[in-house]
Amino acid sequence: MNQILETKNNIRKYKKIFKIQFFISFLSIVALFIYILNENSIKDNEYEITKIASQNAKIVSIFESYGSEEYYKNDIYFCTLKIEKINLEYFVYKNYSEDLLKILPCKFSGGNLNENSNICIIGHNYFDDRFFGNLNKLEIEDKIVLEDLKGNIYNYYIYDIYEINENEIYEVIKNEKQSKILTLCTCTTDKNIRLIVKARCV
Repeated sequence: MNQILETKNNIRKYKKIFKIQFFISFLSIVALFIYILNENSIKDNEYEITKIASQNAKIVSIFESYGSEEYYKNDIYFCTLKIEKINLEYFVYKNYSEDLLKILPCKFSGGNLNENSNICIIGHNYFDDRFFGNLNKLEIEDKIVLEDLKGNIYNYYIYDIYEINENEIYEVIKNEKQSKILTLCTCTTDKNIRLIVKARCV
């Protein structure tokens, strides 16, 4: 008789534990679902902002071709960056800030496209198809195109791809006065490591 009562008590105990585990699992699934929806919503909002900024840049480039040199100097956009191999095409902001970087890639350092310089452009890596998420798919001799707002095109070909520590970036972007160099930079899965793509204008 005691064994039967003990067995029933154990069953009740296990049922309570099961209910608690089920409840915790259910809450975890709901929380994860809400998190995924929120992440997708943030991603969609950022994508919409990027589209609006790009449309604005296209309008600016139309007027730019008829504008004055002074207007060009005051413009917020630097160029269009195109890499056909990874289906990448973005306008690039002329100056860098954390807020601007969330919308479009930014010129971090360097001179103008028509002069010998080491132009560094940085972009976020969200580890998807946005911004610089696919830079790791590029190879030596792949083509990168920069087009200024006046329609002048500069073709660059990759000659080096490597990773550096974050604190080494200033050595990588040092000024180049012998040729036109392009340096693309983005983060990796290791927050302290940066992927560097170097290309030369031909």
